[in-house]
Amino acid sequence: MSFLHHPAFQSLVLPFVLALAVCLLLRTVGLRWAALGASLGLVLAMAAWPGFDWPASSRAQMLPWATLVSTLLAALAITLTAPGTKAMGRRNGLVATVLLTLAALSLVAWAALGGSMLLAQLALMLGAVSGVAVLWAWRAASVSSVSPVSLLPLLVTGIGIALCLTWLPPGGSEGTGGSGGDDPYYAPQWK
Repeated sequence: MSFLHHPAFQSLVLPFVLALAVCLLLRTVGLRWAALGASLGLVLAMAAWPGFDWPASSRAQMLPWATLVSTLLAALAITLTAPGTKAMGRRNGLVATVLLTLAALSLVAWAALGGSMLLAQLALMLGAVSGVAVLWAWRAASVSSVSPVSLLPLLVTGIGIALCLTWLPPGGSEGTGGSGGDDPYYAPQWK
C-alpha cells in the first residue's frame, strides 16, 4: 500500500498541508486573499483525490465541481470587493470557523455511521481545511481576515456532502455498485 493512496493521508494530511501552504502563499498578496487559502487548498486536495470527473455521473462526483465553482465565485467577489468581503472581527471569524469545523466533523460521523466512506473522507477533507481556517482566524493579531465570502465555498461543500448523505440509499443497493450494504460511491485504490 502506497502512503500517498492511504485514506488517512488523502483525507487529513494532504488537505491540511495544501490549505496551510496556499494560505501562506496568499498572505503575500494580502489578508483578504489569505482567507481564501483554505478553500483553494480543498480544491487542490480534491483534484488529487477523488479528482474532477466529467461528466459527473453521481452526486458525489459533483462535489469537487461545486467546490471549484464556489471558490472561483468567491475569488471573483473578493476581486470586485463585493458585499460580504469585509473581514469579520477576530472573535466572529473564530466562532464562524470553529462552528464550520464542528459541522464538518459531524458530517464525518454521519457519513461513517451512515455507510459512505467516500463521503466520510470528503467530509474529513472539509474538516481538515476548516481547521486551517480556524488556525488562520486565531492567529490574526488584532483583526481577522476571515470574511463570509471566504467561508462560502466550505459551506457549499458541506451542504453538498449533507445532501449526498441525505439521498444515499439505505444500506447500498445492487444497482448503484454496492453489494449488500457496501458503499455505492467508494472504490478505494489503496488495496
